[in-house]
Amino acid sequence: MADQAAPAAPAAAPKPEPSFYFSLESCDKEIVKISVLAVPQMITINNLVSDLGYEKAAENVIPVDNVTGFTLKRAVAWCEHHWGVEFPEEKNEGFPRQTIIPEWDMNFLKELKVMELQALTMAAYQLEIKQLLRYCCKKIAMMAQGRTPDEWRVVFEIPIDEKDAIAEKELKERLEREAKEEAERGIVEGPSTSTGKR
Repeated sequence: MADQAAPAAPAAAPKPEPSFYFSLESCDKEIVKISVLAVPQMITINNLVSDLGYEKAAENVIPVDNVTGFTLKRAVAWCEHHWGVEFPEEKNEGFPRQTIIPEWDMNFLKELKVMELQALTMAAYQLEIKQLLRYCCKKIAMMAQGRTPDEWRVVFEIPIDEKDAIAEKELKERLEREAKEEAERGIVEGPSTSTGKR
C-alpha cells in the first residue's frame, strides 16, 4: 500500500563497553583514564601497555611528560571517539595539503584556542596519535594561509622579544643609512656616462 510507512532502518549496533581502563598522569599531576579500546590510537602508550601486559599496565599510573591535564583530556577524548577506526596511511608528499578534516574533527579543533591547538599538536606528536596530528597540522596550516609574518605573530600569540625588536630596529636603520649613502653618492658623482669605474 502507498500509505504504509517505510520499514525502520536497523539500529546501529551499540559499541561494546571497555573491559578496563589505563590511568595516564599528566605533567601537572592530573589522572586521565583511557579505555583499552581507545588506546591503540595512541601508539606510544599502546606500545608501552603491550610491553608491560594489559592487566599490569592497568594497575599502574602511566606518566605522560610535557602534556598538561587539559591537553591530555582532549587527546584521550579524540581517541575515545575514534576507537576501532583504521585510518589509511597518508603519503608525506603534499601533507598536510592533501588531508581533509571531517566535520566532527573540525568542530573538535574549532573549540580550542590557538595555544591549546598548539599544545594538542605537540601531544599528538609525542603520543603518536597520527591522524589527530595530521588534522592539527592541517588546521594550523589553514589558519596561517595568506597571512603575513606579523599576522602570524598575532594569531599564534608569538611574542616579540627584546632581541627581535632590537634586531628589527638595527636592520631598518642600516637599510635607511645605506639608502641615504647611495642617494648622496649619486648626487655628488652625478650620472655616469662611462661603463668603467665611477
